[in-house]
Amino acid sequence: MTKTRKLSPLMGGVAALSFMATGACAEGNWYPLDANATNTAGEAALVQLTPLSATEKASKNWSICVSVPHMKDPFFLAMNYGIIEEAKLLGVDVQTMDAGGYDRLADQVSQVENCVAGGADAVVLVAISQDGMGNLMNELKEKNIPVIAAINPVNGETAARVLTSPYDEGKRAGEYLAAKHPAGSDAVQVGWLPGPAGAGFVTAFDEGFKKGIEGSAVNIAETKNGDVGKEVQAALVEDMLQTHPDLNYVVGTAVMVEGALPLLKSQDLQDKVRLVSVYTTPGVYEALKAGQIDAAGSAPVVLTSRVVLDQAVRVLEGKLEYTDIGTLGMVYTPETVGTLDPLSVLPPAGYAPVFSLDQ
Repeated sequence: MTKTRKLSPLMGGVAALSFMATGACAEGNWYPLDANATNTAGEAALVQLTPLSATEKASKNWSICVSVPHMKDPFFLAMNYGIIEEAKLLGVDVQTMDAGGYDRLADQVSQVENCVAGGADAVVLVAISQDGMGNLMNELKEKNIPVIAAINPVNGETAARVLTSPYDEGKRAGEYLAAKHPAGSDAVQVGWLPGPAGAGFVTAFDEGFKKGIEGSAVNIAETKNGDVGKEVQAALVEDMLQTHPDLNYVVGTAVMVEGALPLLKSQDLQDKVRLVSVYTTPGVYEALKAGQIDAAGSAPVVLTSRVVLDQAVRVLEGKLEYTDIGTLGMVYTPETVGTLDPLSVLPPAGYAPVFSLDQ
């Protein structure tokens, strides 16, 4: 991205996120943003990103389709906010499509096809299935419509990828528990609810979490998969509590944590069974500040989404510098959450999704 400065590859994610929260956001700009990136020459490094909007608008009113699996999870509300705000600065149009859930692959494909038929110049795709988009990706390639893979990986030719690493998010949550319960200490039992089976991000969450707890006293008592709707997740937690009365933690998505909080309170288990979220939503953020949950991972979803939109415009204008970008995050506790800038992760209170932005 413009005016990008390379940093030492040894600089850690904690320091990077702290820079972002206390520097750029506090000054009113979301940049410079630290990220791991691979440039068009294939060279990887830790870099500082500055968007096109820092100095210019897009050269024309590009039309960009943004396809997300659903809007049930505040994660995607935060994504919508970041994309729309950056689109306003760049002066481009955005059409956002909500497929309705991770079980609606055919709907996502159909929505993207319809949006492209309506004249889209590029597609930002948060893929429901990493392996299930092959025909669509081939169609878009034949039509010379560039695809920017966002958040979730997808198999097929992409012009750029901007990913929050679910593997790293799962691994950070596992490492947090492993540090609290190292090998040789009393064993703890964990219920693990990473999300819907088969979704690429869920597989990555799972692999990362299991890697994070390797060699520790943390045991996964059971893994349960299900759609990231609050009622579904709460029902899974209730089943798990009945099956495993010795649970010490329930770990999983932010939606699971939000659904589990009133359930644990109603059964007077909030002090016995602690909650850990792999990412942050408004409800998780407030619960963390109130000390109601043990910890939550946080990737800068809003800022990542601004990068996504910036990358789409860069692809269209032939100004792409990085083909792969991975933003950084860390785990927060009630004691450290005060260092997190919420507007890097969450939309403002009361924000409603914008599905059509015509400028």
